[in-house]
Amino acid sequence: MKKTRYWKLTISLALFLGLMVLATNVNFVEAKKDDSIITIDALVDTYSDLETLEKDTPVIVQAIFTGDRTSVPMDLKEGRLFRTESVVEIKKVIKGELEKKDKIVVYEPGILRDDNTYVNIAGYNLMNEKGKYTLFLTPVKNKEGYAIIGLYQGKYDNTIAGNGSKSKRISEKEDLIDVDLFGENEQHFNELKEQVMKKYKWE
Repeated sequence: MKKTRYWKLTISLALFLGLMVLATNVNFVEAKKDDSIITIDALVDTYSDLETLEKDTPVIVQAIFTGDRTSVPMDLKEGRLFRTESVVEIKKVIKGELEKKDKIVVYEPGILRDDNTYVNIAGYNLMNEKGKYTLFLTPVKNKEGYAIIGLYQGKYDNTIAGNGSKSKRISEKEDLIDVDLFGENEQHFNELKEQVMKKYKWE
C-alpha cells in the first residue's frame, strides 16, 4: 500500500474576484490507480446564515450542469489561479436579471489535471450532470462568467443530503461521487445547506 504524503505551504495568489490571501494546507494523497486529490484550504469570509448569504449575492439561480466544461490551469506569471469553466443551464431564476434556459459559464474552484490529479480549494467538488444545483453567484469583472460566492458556500446539490461525505473517507476521485463538499468545512456547509434546501426546493 502506498503511503500518504502531506505537504504544507503558504502562498499569496490572485483569485478570480481579486487579491486573496490563501493559508494553504496541501494534502497530496497517493491512492489506487495513481489517482490523487490535492486540497487547498483558503482563508475566506464565512456566512453565518442564509439571510447574510442572500444579501451578499447578486445572482441566485437553480441550474443543471450541461456537461460542457474547460479546465484552466494555474499561471503564476499572469497571476491566475486554476479554475474550471463549467456551462450550466438555468432552470429557475431566484434573484438577478438572468432568464430561464439561459446558459452561463460558472467558474469553479477545482480542476482535474492532465496527470489525473484533482486539485480543489476548500474541499470543493465539481458539478456533475446528475446534480440539481442552487447557485449563489456574482459576475466577474471583465469576464463573461460568474464566480461562486464564498467558494464552497455558493453551490448546493439538491439531490444530495447534506455534504454527502459523512459515510466515506475521501482519498481518491471515485470517493467524490455523490459528495457535495468534503474536508474541514463540512459542518458549516451543512448548516447553510439545511437552510437553502428548506427555502429553495426544486419543483
